[in-house]
Amino acid sequence: MPGYRQVSKAMAPIEKEEMTPLVKKLVAMIENLREENQRLKEQVQQMRDEIAVLKGEKAKPKFKSSKMDENTDKDDGDACQGEKAEKPKRAGSAKRSKTAQLQIHEECVIAPTMPVPANARFKGYRDVVIQGLVIKAHNTRYRLECWR
Repeated sequence: MPGYRQVSKAMAPIEKEEMTPLVKKLVAMIENLREENQRLKEQVQQMRDEIAVLKGEKAKPKFKSSKMDENTDKDDGDACQGEKAEKPKRAGSAKRSKTAQLQIHEECVIAPTMPVPANARFKGYRDVVIQGLVIKAHNTRYRLECWR
């Protein structure tokens, strides 16, 4: 057809003399239809995934976009020198001592199995807490008084 221009995924720019109000409206309509088409495709895929899950199958996996481009833009001078870059910690991820509030029932001091050299200095203890579970029988006899 003469004057027919094939519309590809990326529309070719339209010359100024061809940009009439009608062409502008048509381009806007094409863009709206393209967006609606994409939205409907995503909705259909979600429904297919849901049907697959209801049938007991696995849904289509969702892949996250690559973060390589974002990381190359940042200039990390320390990371190039072989040091591990310190990542900021997320809220609530601070480590705390799990045994600080633990009640200790028994404490044992363990001496080294090999003899200590004469010039060695005592520097203190290294604490290791082992949590165990003790189950034992506890029988109670209740003696009720009987009177006549």
